[in-house]
Amino acid sequence: MGTMRKLRRRSRSTQYEVEPLRPQQSFHARKMSEVILDFAEPLLDALDDDELFEKAISCAVACWNLSFLPEKKQKKLILSMVNELDKSVLLTRHEFEDCVRMLLERKRVLFADEKRIVVNYKIVEEEDHHRLLVMSVFAKD
Repeated sequence: MGTMRKLRRRSRSTQYEVEPLRPQQSFHARKMSEVILDFAEPLLDALDDDELFEKAISCAVACWNLSFLPEKKQKKLILSMVNELDKSVLLTRHEFEDCVRMLLERKRVLFADEKRIVVNYKIVEEEDHHRLLVMSVFAKD
């Protein structure tokens, strides 16, 4: 009797249960847009003008990405950001530095497990609110 015939005969007599392959744990990452909006909450809560929404998100995204750099590079880039402050910005240099430090601390304490870097983002104005679209990648360890 051939090998294939033996296998067919054996498989008919034995009942096998086959279940589909599934990962052991499901991974449900939050949308990065939701994460950034939560991260930027202190800035967004202080807004009284919808036009400042874009600037607040821009600042939050810059600080988010800045948090992945070593502390020495962070300080250098913060100084560079402060030196390039536009005269039309409502915050003083000192207030801006405090805001950046607050956001960096917020990232370290509340979002430490989030290891995605924002590559690009877009704010879409809809009828009664803003919609944030974010593209991100995982940071290198």
